[in-house]
Amino acid sequence: MSNGSISVTPEDLRRAAAAADAISHDLQDPIATAKRDIEAAGTAMKTWYIGPDMERVAHDWGMALDELRQRIGGGNPDSAASRLRRTADGHQFNEDATAQSFQVR
Repeated sequence: MSNGSISVTPEDLRRAAAAADAISHDLQDPIATAKRDIEAAGTAMKTWYIGPDMERVAHDWGMALDELRQRIGGGNPDSAASRLRRTADGHQFNEDATAQSFQVR
């Protein structure tokens, strides 16, 4: 960064996408464990007054955690990782097209 400008290469964007994919992958097991634990708590308290609330919390949190992981990375086309890759591809395409326009024919 110089003179207030930002320079990001397609490679930087692809590395960021790979990091997002890795984070999403790393979250898989902890999220599965958290979902199992809260579902078990909901089941254990099913007959208690708060049982239905615990089951609802387990369901809602499970869905929210899964959505969070999918928004970060993985094969979801709307994930941050996918958007970073598309941005890198578009940036590379523009750079190549600009370079070609200045080539002597």
